[in-house]
Amino acid sequence: MKVELHMGEWMINMGLVGLYRVFEYGRKHEIISEEQKHSVTVKPWGIELDTDVLPQLPRAYFLYLLEEYSVARRECERLDAYIEQVKNEEQFKSNINTLKKSISDTGTKILKYFTHETLESILKQIKEIKKYEQVHQLEEHIRTLKQVYSEPKINEKLTFNYFKHAILKPLFFGQVSFLNVSKNNLDFEGHVEEFYNSYIFPVVNDLYLESVINDSHSMEEISSLLEKQSEYQLFRQLKRAWKKKTLEEVREYIQTEINKCLLFNERLAFYNFEEMVFSPIGVAKDKAFNFSWYFNGEQPRPLSSLAKLVLLFAPIGSTIYYKNEGINEQTERRLYAGFVQTDATFAEVLQKNNHFRELKKKREPFNKIVSQLVQSVKKESEYTVDHLFFLEFFSDYDSKKTHLHYYHLPMYLAHYFKQYADGLDSIKPYDYREQFVQSVLRGADPIHVIYHYLRDCIKNERSTNGPYIAVRERNRILQFKKGVRDMATTDKRVSALFMQGREIRDAIIRSSGSEKKVTSIAYRLLNAAKAGNRKSFMDTLMRIYMSTDRPMSPIFLNALHERDLDFATVANAFIAGLLANQYKEEQEEVQA
Repeated sequence: MKVELHMGEWMINMGLVGLYRVFEYGRKHEIISEEQKHSVTVKPWGIELDTDVLPQLPRAYFLYLLEEYSVARRECERLDAYIEQVKNEEQFKSNINTLKKSISDTGTKILKYFTHETLESILKQIKEIKKYEQVHQLEEHIRTLKQVYSEPKINEKLTFNYFKHAILKPLFFGQVSFLNVSKNNLDFEGHVEEFYNSYIFPVVNDLYLESVINDSHSMEEISSLLEKQSEYQLFRQLKRAWKKKTLEEVREYIQTEINKCLLFNERLAFYNFEEMVFSPIGVAKDKAFNFSWYFNGEQPRPLSSLAKLVLLFAPIGSTIYYKNEGINEQTERRLYAGFVQTDATFAEVLQKNNHFRELKKKREPFNKIVSQLVQSVKKESEYTVDHLFFLEFFSDYDSKKTHLHYYHLPMYLAHYFKQYADGLDSIKPYDYREQFVQSVLRGADPIHVIYHYLRDCIKNERSTNGPYIAVRERNRILQFKKGVRDMATTDKRVSALFMQGREIRDAIIRSSGSEKKVTSIAYRLLNAAKAGNRKSFMDTLMRIYMSTDRPMSPIFLNALHERDLDFATVANAFIAGLLANQYKEEQEEVQA
């Protein structure tokens, strides 16, 4: 039987991308049989699926995850990085304890499940290594350790534990099916069987029931199916409900009593969209009264077994990566799932998400990712660009908490990233650049990032090249939003304000011989700018110019009338220049 899986909401698209990736992996590694190698085909609207391939998907699913998140590969790469550090005599003392702890932690996890005399012996010997002269001995032990980590049973157990408890359970599904703690002792084949029973078996039966109901000419065919598959709990319920009904009455029952799936509208929905199906935005049905259709508390958001299966592939369709949230001391590192959504064909959605995943694996910054994805869109496809957005979410099933971020890419931003994305590279540290870009994509003004950035530079005496670039790029984005495309004049104005700040800094230091006075003035100006207090800012500015016996440039009038530049740009460009002591740029003459 062939089934059409149409694209729709982002979580379904994520699942379809994951389903196709698993199928392609299975086909490439001969997990999918020769007869079923064309069972999943890409269509403009989504995927056409031959249901005969379904029983082969669980094995391909877990083998894909074992390769993608291999703990053996990760730990071997980590050991290689550590050994390079300890081989340097100067770095030996500072890194040897970190290396030992990493080895001890992984060894403890292995010995929790396996008896391994070689590993126990190596762990004892590594504890005795304390001097640089023992590095060659350490290298030998690490070579043996890498062989231990790569043993199939050990890698399989540790990798299963990792992707189940670090990714699938907290981010996506909670403790459903093979993710339940009671299933922790399952081996590979046990996981495959559990997957089949929980997800494949219901889909096969539900689809067959729909087909029989549509094609039957008598009630006997339906009754025969329900009797034949009586081990399926749903069929036992339907058998009781339809016991004395005619075919017409059964069809009427389906029309009036059984809801259609909210994600695949043509499918019968015997399940519910809740947290155990997709925990980031799912709500337990006993707490989802506000979502109820016709106040049906038993099925507030109807879902088909087919949609439930597709959602199980969402973790593979997304890109998983760590991300720092917050700035400086308030930074928290969290595991996120990201996805690129567009109204284009499924082939393009697949291509963009494959590209996104590769860029994230290379740890490319967000501005580079956006720029490259925009550059790959054909010039005539402006509709596609205008309907392109990124989404990412962090979710913790245990605490019932989800952070879901949407990053839309309107046309003016697409044009900006095509022309000026590289200019953002000078915003360092990396966290400030990421915060800046993500604020812009959320449609928020990144000015709060610039305020944090400038305060950080004042407090830690950092070069202000980065904040100046951030001010300039923010102004460029504002100009693009207004429809301006030529940045030459507006860039000169921002540069002129920066240079004014540098000149005033030099004048203050010449007259007072103190950096502290500059810092004090910078704090005062920054507080006024952050509060939007133009009067206080201009008063302080005029006093500075008067104390240094210098004429005040007419360009500062923009702080009042905002004809060419907004107040925040004027203030922050000047403050960045006031703090600059290493940044070199030629003075540019501009007209105020």
